[in-house]
Formats: sequence, structure tokens, C-alpha cells
Amino acid sequence: SSGINAEWPLRPGGLGDYMSSDSEIKFAKTELAREEWEYDNYQQGEEAEMIDIFKARGMTQEDAEIVIRTTAKYKDVFCNEMMIHELGLTPPDDDDSPVKNGLVTFIAFIICGVVPLLVYMFVDVHSKSGDTNFYISIGMTAAALFLLGAMKSLASYISWWRSGLSIMILGCIAAASAYGISALAEFAVESHKTGTLRICDLNSTGSLVSNTN
Repeated sequence: SSGINAEWPLRPGGLGDYMSSDSEIKFAKTELAREEWEYDNYQQGEEAEMIDIFKARGMTQEDAEIVIRTTAKYKDVFCNEMMIHELGLTPPDDDDSPVKNGLVTFIAFIICGVVPLLVYMFVDVHSKSGDTNFYISIGMTAAALFLLGAMKSLASYISWWRSGLSIMILGCIAAASAYGISALAEFAVESHKTGTLRICDLNSTGSLVSNTN
């Protein structure tokens, strides 16, 4: 029951992140355990593999042997290096928490997801076309996406305006795609309803004609 209680606040936005993080961490721990077993049972072979990897990256035989022989004295360090250089995986961290990752994603999902609705919650704007609120919502959403991208640049070497612009464009494309699909689905449903009604009208008309005759 504790697992269920821990997961319920992650839905719906953070559940996917929780599940993917949990799978990645479990996979990394499994691979680390395998590397530790190979270290305990086949250390010389593992050292030879690492020497070959470092040689392939430009080290001389002598330097590669010095680095690997020294690293191999420390089991945890050596196994972590095997994870990185042989398997291309990040060693698992004891502080990794799928629940934390999912919760952060869930909170971000709620905060960003409420932005398009703010205009309908707090602003009363009317126009003859009735589309003003919708356009304001689009503008606020685009601004929020740009801000999110700009904040993302703090953790990268990309300029804030380029990061903001890329996230805004990708978000707008995703939103436009979702809107287009929903509009297409609505059109298909309405067309089906209209066609069904026409068939019913034709059947009713035919029954009336046959009854009259």
C-alpha cells in the first residue's frame, strides 16, 4: 500500500517520468551488479577490456595499463568506470528517486498546464468573434514556453533566447498538432452524425411514402 500511496500524487503528468526513471535506475543497478560480479570473478579480463578501450581512444599501451591498473585497485571506482566507458551508462546514485522525479514533473505539468486556462479564470474579455480569449490564451502559453526554455538555458551552454525560442516553437507545433487532430476528430464525428441523421430522414420519408401508397 505504501507504493500506491507514493505514486498517486504523480498522476497524470508525472507517472510517465516516474515509470521511466524507475526502469532506468533498476536497469543501471542490474548492470552495475553484473560488473561487480565480473570484477570479483574475472578481474584480469575486465582490465584487459578497459585497456583496449582506452587505447582505442588514443592512449598508448603503457599509459592505458598504468591508468587501468591503478583504477582497478578500487572496486567501486573501477566498476563505475566500466559502466561509463564499456556500457555507456551513468552509474546509479543512491540519491536517485523515481518518486521525486515524477513529483517534480507533476508539479511542472500542473503549473504549465494551468497557464492556458488563466484567461478564462480571471479575465472577462468579449468580442464579436468570440475568439479574443482564445488568442490571449495562445499568447500566454507561448510566453510561458519561451520562459521555460530561457530557464532551461541555465543548465546548458545555449543562449537564453535560442533555448527559449526552440522550446516555444516545439511547444507550439505540439499544441497545433493536438488541436488539429481534435478538430479533425470532431469533424469526423459530426459528419458521421449528419450522415446518420440523413439516412434516418430518408428511411422515414420512404416509410411515409409506402404507407401513403
